[in-house]
Amino acid sequence: MSENSQEDLESSLVTLEEKLPTLVQSQNMFWKSTPQFQTLLTESGVPGGVKPTSAARRFTPDSLTYLRLIYIYGEKPEKISKDTTVTIKVSGRDPYQAAVQYNQSYAYIWVQRFCEWFEISSTSLLLKPQIKKVELYGANQEQLTKYAADIEETIELKRIISQFKIDTKAEVSAANNLISGIHAAKAELETEIELLTTQQQKTKTESEKALANLENSKIKLQQMELETKHLENKSIEAKNNAEQLTQQAETLNKNIADLKTQLQKLTNDRNLISDEYGPYVDEGKSQAKIYSALIVLPLLAIIFSTYQVYVGAGNLLTAEYKSATDVLAAFVLRIPFAAIFGLAIFYSWKLAYSMIQKIFKIHGDRLTLARLLVVARETVHSSAKNLNISDHEKFQEQTALKIEVLKSHMAKDLSEEFFYQPIPVQKNATTNTVQEAVNDEIEDKDVATP
Repeated sequence: MSENSQEDLESSLVTLEEKLPTLVQSQNMFWKSTPQFQTLLTESGVPGGVKPTSAARRFTPDSLTYLRLIYIYGEKPEKISKDTTVTIKVSGRDPYQAAVQYNQSYAYIWVQRFCEWFEISSTSLLLKPQIKKVELYGANQEQLTKYAADIEETIELKRIISQFKIDTKAEVSAANNLISGIHAAKAELETEIELLTTQQQKTKTESEKALANLENSKIKLQQMELETKHLENKSIEAKNNAEQLTQQAETLNKNIADLKTQLQKLTNDRNLISDEYGPYVDEGKSQAKIYSALIVLPLLAIIFSTYQVYVGAGNLLTAEYKSATDVLAAFVLRIPFAAIFGLAIFYSWKLAYSMIQKIFKIHGDRLTLARLLVVARETVHSSAKNLNISDHEKFQEQTALKIEVLKSHMAKDLSEEFFYQPIPVQKNATTNTVQEAVNDEIEDKDVATP
């Protein structure tokens, strides 16, 4: 199938589409009826509607007309379809009653013949349907004469297209035969390729086996060499390990002594600094944050009151007064508001100032307690240095000094009869038991009230 034939086919189809007549044209102006029903053929129709009776009303064309569709518009297309009878007389056939179909907008009748006349009547006795408009679509004799040449060309084009289809089928059949031969040749080539591939795979497998055997022999030889070297290295490593273990033992002994010294120092520091100092600091920070949040309210009250006083003073200065009496009256009227806002500013500042002082006091107490604990640690550490006393005795002395320092700092919160009762040393106590005395549970037992 050549490229020119494809272009001819496309051109012929375009021409065929252009030549096809447009038969959906309104023919209302070429039809006549009784005066009452003639208004239904106008473009606007009858807004109030016309009720057909049992007496048929005939619609007649001016000349022989090819009628495709009849549209009947009304309020209830379903009732029009049910209670309306349409009788049609076409060329070469006796009059017949056409089927009236409907949708949501209108009722319609398919004719698709040359129509001489049609009549509309109603079979309903009481509630008759209302028809508002009738539309007729088709072509009259003059339009059909104009389309005759186009129809002839259309028939010729259909003949050309039919011949083109026959030629195309022949070309497609020849192409299919050629494709079948190509497929057969392809199948033979694929069979040969499979045989060659099988032979190649077999040869490749044999070669891989030979190479694998050679590689295994090389690996075994290398393993034997490595085992020999490994045995030699093992004897050398055994000697080196003995020397290294000796050096590591000496180093570990020194590290153990250093760690014992550090452990003793950490135990002393642990006994001196109270575990409750951390929660005390956290609680102080939490209360400081609460007071800081509460300061916002009086500060907002101060800002609002200052703004209102400023706005009132501005209004007093910018307002227009007719006499000095008006000025004095406006000034006197604003004195109560200024006094109220002044008191609000004064008491808000006092409240904010007291909260700020409370925050400073919490911070100062935390710093004072930290200084006292540092002094207690340094004092006890210096006093217990180079003394041949037990860990339990050191712990008791350190705790007693810490309690005395805290008692002097917290004189307001503790009673005058408060004292610390040390726990007596147990005869069977071990070193581990003494070291466990630094835990929080033991320290909680050391502090008691009468």
